[in-house]
Amino acid sequence: MVKRQASERLTIDSFDEKSFDSFLSIPGSIPAPGLVMIPEMYGITQPLREIAARYAQRGFLVSLVDILWRLGPSIELTYDKEGWRRASDYHRDFDYELGSKDVQAVVAQLRGRSECNGKVGVVGFCLGGTVAYLAMAHTDADAAVGYYGTRIHNFLDAAARIRRPLMLHFGGRDHTTPPEIMDRIAPALEGNDQIIIHVHAEAGHAFTNHFRPDRYNAAATQRADEETFSFFRRTLEAP
Repeated sequence: MVKRQASERLTIDSFDEKSFDSFLSIPGSIPAPGLVMIPEMYGITQPLREIAARYAQRGFLVSLVDILWRLGPSIELTYDKEGWRRASDYHRDFDYELGSKDVQAVVAQLRGRSECNGKVGVVGFCLGGTVAYLAMAHTDADAAVGYYGTRIHNFLDAAARIRRPLMLHFGGRDHTTPPEIMDRIAPALEGNDQIIIHVHAEAGHAFTNHFRPDRYNAAATQRADEETFSFFRRTLEAP
């Protein structure tokens, strides 16, 4: 194992001859499993940078993607009322089909880097949770984890195309996926043995975001993250 610790800004070439940014967090030991990290609808905020660093500390090569780049460069919004309003507008305008193609570009670049062991997963939060779900239907990523994806119920037909491991975390008190939404999601996904669903009964939306004391749930975050790290170690370790 080569010992290394660094972080760098990457330029990703898109399928339509444009380019966008991703931010690479390199673990202490390489080669390592790669992870494409997709942020919330607020963009690449400080808590997402810290989450990426935490994943790198756990031994993953993390590429944090500026997934909203087609709507504006380097979007980073606050968690106040105005930030929520702007984030909601961006989420409304976000094109999940194009987003999936952008994720594929990052997967391909990350897989080809010398620091990567050849296996690449996807992990996402909120908007990114839905992107992670769709990545398993529309990209060649090896595995994915989605945290509290808010639009999965709009893409349930994609479940039939998922042939590689996917884990989804939901909050039992998440207002974006109330019981009537989960009653649609669960039956549509349960028939696919590649998909694991965890519902954290006491948690609400954005329960892993430690910058939001009104949402953060430390116990649920620790439990979900340990499940996620174990899942990625099983699915992304090189043969």
